[in-house]
Formats: sequence, C-alpha cells, structure tokens
Amino acid sequence: MNLYPATAFARHLLTARGTAGHGVHSPFVFDFLTNVVRGKIDPKIYGEVESLRREMLADRRTVRITDLGAGSATRKGEERRISEIARTAALPPRQAGLLARVARRSQGVQQRSPAPTGEFTRSGATQSRTSGRAHKEQSDAVPHQREGSGQASENPIILELGTSLGISSLALALAATEQHVVTVEGCPALAEIARQNLLRHGAGNVTVNNTEFSSALEMLRTLGTTISMAFIDGNHRGMALKQYIETIRSMGNEMIIVADDIHLSREMYGAWRSLASSGIAAATLETFRFGFLFCLRNLTPGDYRIRH
Repeated sequence: MNLYPATAFARHLLTARGTAGHGVHSPFVFDFLTNVVRGKIDPKIYGEVESLRREMLADRRTVRITDLGAGSATRKGEERRISEIARTAALPPRQAGLLARVARRSQGVQQRSPAPTGEFTRSGATQSRTSGRAHKEQSDAVPHQREGSGQASENPIILELGTSLGISSLALALAATEQHVVTVEGCPALAEIARQNLLRHGAGNVTVNNTEFSSALEMLRTLGTTISMAFIDGNHRGMALKQYIETIRSMGNEMIIVADDIHLSREMYGAWRSLASSGIAAATLETFRFGFLFCLRNLTPGDYRIRH
C-alpha cells in the first residue's frame, strides 16, 4: 500500500496558503489565483463534461488495457470495465473545472514560431504518397490546417499526455475553442473510445493520437509545433515527467505546463520539486494534485503552494 499520498497531504495542508492571494508578489500569479483557481467553470462546459462522465460511469463494457503507466494496479493486457476506469482514473469534477479555466486562460498566451511544414488534411492527417500504420500514427499527432490553406495553423496547440476516456480532453477542448487540442493515449482501446466520446460531445477541435508519449512529442517537435499549454497525466514516473516537460519546454517561447498527481509518490514529488527549482519556469504553483509551471516572460519569480 502506498502511504506516501496521505503523509504528503498532511504536509501540504500545513505549509500551503489559501487561494485569496495574500503574500503573492507576482501580479500574474495573484490574478491566476483569484480569477482562474477561484473562478467558476462555464455551466455549459461543466454540464457537457459531467454528462460524459455519467455515461462512462454507467458503461459496463470491458476493454483490454495496453498500459496505464506507473501508479496503476492494472497490468499490461488486463481487461477492465469502462465504468471502473471512469471511477478511478478520470479527472475529478473540481480538477476538471480548474483545468478548463486554465485552458481558457492559455488562449491569451501568444507565441510567434515557424509553422509546421507539410500538408495537412482537415482531419489533422498528413497527406502522403505512402501508407502504413506507423505513418498514420505520426500524422494524427499534428494540428488542423488553416481553413483554405495547405499549411498547419501557426496558432500554438494545447497538448495533453494521457487521454484515457477523453473527459479531461473534453474540458480542454470546450474551454479553448480557438485552439486545437492534441491528446495522446498509448492504449488503442481507450484512444478509440475517447475519439467517439469527443465526437459525440461536440469537440471538433481535438486530435486523439494513439502512440507512446515520447514518440508523439518527437513528431510534434520535428514538425515545428508550438505549445501554449500542456497537461501531463500519464506514466507517473519521476524521470519520465522530467523528460516530457523538458521536451515540451523546447516547443515554444511561452506556455503553462500542468503536471497531474505530483504527490502520487515520493519519486513524482521529487521530480516536481527538481523541476520547480531548476529555473525552467519563471514561477511555479502547487496544489495538492497539480503542479503548475508558468513559463512566461516578465513574471515576478516565486514558488507558491496553495490549498485546493
């Protein structure tokens, strides 16, 4: 039994501040606390996301899991009910609401970077004279083209590592309708369910990419894709978290990175603290579940811990 989260929670409560922003010297972080963390989710978004959650909680189908990463009791190839995955692995409503508000705020992160090269279909797949599953998986990782052009959009994307059933993906997509969301899921069965869920709930600005996280990141970087926000919720190993974030940070000038389950294990929290103190972000914010890296220019430096 992993007792670390319980002791970490007690320590967090003793050292964290409230969300009112007292003692916060950074104007950006103060605004983030008062208007994002303490803000309210759009009722329409909340209703759609929770409708999907209820559907998944009632779904008695079983799927064969390829890999859920560290922190899961699921073994490779094990079958699980969708309802169990929704109950144990999906982002809770409160955190899903916060994630949606962060995604909406991320639309204000402006970047100027070269557009990815290549030709794209409206569904996000690269046109090619070759065929094959590997190429299709790579092409699925890219954002939509601009309407009426043959080039990828210059707008930065929102990236999610760890789609699962698509509940958090839906929150991101509905909150940031002006951006494209690329979400990556390693399990083929879950990726297909997520595609169906997102389509059924009207999220037309999402590409679900079924591949390994590092492979997806390398393809996006090769294409010159820029990122304004990233949400990492998968492969809960400290070294993997550090590698993913270091790669993501190289894919844009300004961005907000959110790491999930930072207190899942001593290894995860150690990786988070290493990142927070590395200078990779101008300022950091830690809730018990999430770790935020504000990789933005002209911020007053600071590391903050809040109760949420």
